[in-house]
Amino acid sequence: MAQVTRIYTDLDGTMLAPGGRLLSNHTGEPSTALAEELVALKQAGIEVVIVTGRDAEQGNELLRILNLDTFIGEIGSFRLDGFGALGRPRYLLGEWDGLVLAPGLAPGELPPDMTPYDLVEQSGVMERLFAAFPGRLEPHFFFRVRSRISHTLRGYVTAEEAAAFLANERLPLTLIDNGIISPQIHTLSRADCPEIHVYHLTPRGSSKAAAVHDDIVMHDLDPAQTLAIGDAPGDVEMGDYAGVLVVVANALRSSVVRDQLASRLDQGLPTFITEGSTADGWVEFAQALLRARQDSHLDR
Repeated sequence: MAQVTRIYTDLDGTMLAPGGRLLSNHTGEPSTALAEELVALKQAGIEVVIVTGRDAEQGNELLRILNLDTFIGEIGSFRLDGFGALGRPRYLLGEWDGLVLAPGLAPGELPPDMTPYDLVEQSGVMERLFAAFPGRLEPHFFFRVRSRISHTLRGYVTAEEAAAFLANERLPLTLIDNGIISPQIHTLSRADCPEIHVYHLTPRGSSKAAAVHDDIVMHDLDPAQTLAIGDAPGDVEMGDYAGVLVVVANALRSSVVRDQLASRLDQGLPTFITEGSTADGWVEFAQALLRARQDSHLDR
């Protein structure tokens, strides 16, 4: 832990308290603890990189408000370095980079005035997904203004079911599990959805894990210098590239995450679970990281 200089963190269900709140603890009481830890990490020279399902438009304001430098959004398919007029946006579209997306275009080139989101919408795949899994999938809108890339859904399907369905689509796509949610109003079948997950339909080959790997290579980092923290299956996969994985306690609600963690622990991979949930767990982890850094300096 003392070697870590770069943290890749999920937002909702991980760093932020329920409801996407910064100045609150997990139970909803007012708290500045998370803000204080973000400041302390910055002062210690530890960079925090947001890796989230939130859309590109929110990245600009999140970097500004949280005083951070890098936003990886849309479940790993969009990157923003800096904000405002100096912000440098970039798509991370996986297999689409080598695909002719429309007649007459070069591989990876998008049609004029169209985003990846528009291409997916135009393909009709969303309607086909809902028809293939009736009562098990529906649209999901969460803190979303206007996505540029990923479509969001909620419900319950296995990774194998989703992959088998999407294998027949012209556009190479993947359905990424971004964790358990508890919507108060929905039309899903309770019998067919033992857990309600939020999913992102995104270009195949793009993911939080792929974006983390890209960032590590870009900055010429030793994986031992990096740590990933989250609550969802896609967050756990970031640990395939980061040197250390931390999950907050609420991640254990997901049967998929529990299976992933069991596999990591069987392999002896550095894996930690906080005692606290969401923001409380994040603060707990940040304090442990800073203590490890301080103890390492004292030992010298």
